[in-house]
Amino acid sequence: MRLEDVGDYFELRRMVANPWRVLRFRKTRKPDQTLRVEMLDGPPLHLRGGFADFHMFHRIFLRDEYRLGPRGPRRWRCIVDLGANVGLFAVRASMLAERVIALEPSPENFAQLTCNSMGRKGVEPVQSAIAGQPGTLRLYRPTLPSLSGAYSPFADRASTVSDEYDEVPSTTLDELFRAHEIEACELVKIDIEGMEYEALQSASAETLGRIQRIHGEYHELPEARGGGPDTGIDALERFLVGHGFGVERVPHRKKAEHGMFFASRPGAA
Repeated sequence: MRLEDVGDYFELRRMVANPWRVLRFRKTRKPDQTLRVEMLDGPPLHLRGGFADFHMFHRIFLRDEYRLGPRGPRRWRCIVDLGANVGLFAVRASMLAERVIALEPSPENFAQLTCNSMGRKGVEPVQSAIAGQPGTLRLYRPTLPSLSGAYSPFADRASTVSDEYDEVPSTTLDELFRAHEIEACELVKIDIEGMEYEALQSASAETLGRIQRIHGEYHELPEARGGGPDTGIDALERFLVGHGFGVERVPHRKKAEHGMFFASRPGAA
C-alpha cells in the first residue's frame, strides 16, 4: 500500500463507514459497477465505476481542492455551485452552508446529482448552464464516459469532446441570484469548462458585490476554440480585482492552459 493510500484511509475513516471498500473501488472498479459510499453524516453517495465520479470524490473530499476548509457546524448562509457535475461538491458544501444552489446542465450528470443530493438538507439542484445571457446553448458530450467532467460548450476542446451535443437551458448569474433570492453568498464555486469568463464578466456589480469568495477552475481558451482577449486568467484576474477581490492562481502542474483560482474579498479569506 502506498503512503498516500494510508493517509486517504485515515481521512476516509473520519467521513465514511466503509473506508476500505472505497479505497478498493479506486483500484478495482469496473465500468458497470456503482459504489455506495456510506457517509457518516447523512445519506450515501453513489459513484459510478466507468465515469469520473471517483476522481471527483477524491479531489473534493480527500484533497479539498476547492478549499472549503474543515467540516463542522453550518456557518454560511449560501454557496452557489456552478458546474455541479454529479453533486459531490454540493454534498460537501451542504455540511457548511444552509443553502447550496447546484447548477448542472448535462442531463446524465444532473440525474446523478439528484440521486446524490437526495435527502441532503439545503441542496437545491438546478438543471441549467450558466452563461452571459439566458436562453439555451449547445453542450458537447465528452468522447469517453471516463471524461464525464468535461462536458463543454466549446466544440473540439483539446479533443476531449465529441461532435454530439445536448441543447440545454442557460441562465445568468444575475438571473440566478434574482430567481433564488440570494442576498448574500459566501462562496461561488465554478467549474464550467471555459464559460467562467463570460459567466462572471457579464454579472452586474450588484450581484458580484453579494459574493465573498469565488473558487474555481480556469481554462485558457485560444481563438481557434472561441476564445478572445477576455478568455484568459489574466483578464479574469483584472476583472475580479476591479470588483474588490484579491486573486490567487494555482497553475496545473502539467497543463499550461489550466489551473485553479481563489478570489476573496478582504476579511473573507
